[in-house]
Amino acid sequence: MDKKSNIVTNIIVILFIVLGFIGFTFVISEYSDVVDNDVASRNYLQQNSIKMHEMETDLCIAINMGRSGEDPAQIEEYVEKINYSMDECKDLMKKYEAIKKTSDEDKQYHIVKTAMNQYNEIVSNELLAQINDGHYETANSIYYDRFINKRNGLDSSLNELLNVTDDSIDKRYDKVVFNTKLLRIFFVVFGVIILILLNILESRRKKIAKNLETAVDKNEKTQESLNNAIFKDTVTDSGNRFSFVVEYGENPVDIPEGTSLCFMMFDINDFSGINIRYGSDIGDKLLSSTAERIKDVFEDGSVYRTGSDEFVAVVKTDNTPDSLSNIAGLLERACKSLTSDHNLGNRNVSAGYSAALVKINGPSTADMSVHNQLKQTMTSGKLSASGNWRYTEV
Repeated sequence: MDKKSNIVTNIIVILFIVLGFIGFTFVISEYSDVVDNDVASRNYLQQNSIKMHEMETDLCIAINMGRSGEDPAQIEEYVEKINYSMDECKDLMKKYEAIKKTSDEDKQYHIVKTAMNQYNEIVSNELLAQINDGHYETANSIYYDRFINKRNGLDSSLNELLNVTDDSIDKRYDKVVFNTKLLRIFFVVFGVIILILLNILESRRKKIAKNLETAVDKNEKTQESLNNAIFKDTVTDSGNRFSFVVEYGENPVDIPEGTSLCFMMFDINDFSGINIRYGSDIGDKLLSSTAERIKDVFEDGSVYRTGSDEFVAVVKTDNTPDSLSNIAGLLERACKSLTSDHNLGNRNVSAGYSAALVKINGPSTADMSVHNQLKQTMTSGKLSASGNWRYTEV
């Protein structure tokens, strides 16, 4: 009898272990799907959205450069960037297509795919074709008459796909929670052994939740790193040229009446010679030191590295008779600080700087043309009293 009881007990325990293992594996599998969809699906879709907006910025710049009659070689560089961004968007959508999806996700994805194909066709066969043929005004008309609507439609489809993906993740998560509760009831019924297995499941669940949290945190950090890579200059930790273009290139910045925007450009003289003489490491340290000194003077302003040896500081001020003299004082401080020796490790390096100021008084607007104004002012603007910099007041 005891032997028979032991056999029955062993059978029950083995059956319990098998059933528990099956349930446990099912829960882990569901959690894994949640992690894969959250990290992979959302990441690919978000990166695709960022690339599309980056490509649109490059389109705006190329069209505006063509309309302004700028160097065709520079326009060609932006056309190459646009083609490269389009290829990256296609690769991201191929990666997303390979991910396991629900029927709702797959249905919405085909809507996005159709919109993406139409979007790419307008860019390739209409906008880029007109730009390559030099028809910039036609390209500009196509951009505002048709492309923006197509872009907005694609954005709407992408956002809906993200919402569908989130709903799918929530449903799978709810299913996991429900199955976990069933397993807990099952464990309680079977006593101590069930409690042991429940502890194992709970431990595993916490580990998976932690992995999910870590994956989400990593995704957020990746997004932050991506933003820094796009908008930050890695050498000087200031805004880069793309950041400046986004700020003043997409739409003109309004300057209200009674206020002014002051744009100050600083250019290191013979920077290539400094690199040759001291090495690129010292050159990078000089760039970093230059940015720090400009930031120290213009504490309330924004500083951008807009070229290899070129920086632009932007300061908002009031439009009073004393505002120009106040900015002039800051510029003098900046020039004096920059031309003082830079202690770069174990070496003191002195450098010369050219400086220019463009002051735009409101009511007015500022756009990317201010960069050309700064360049022109540096060579042909009014000379300051100290002779250290030139200026133009608009």
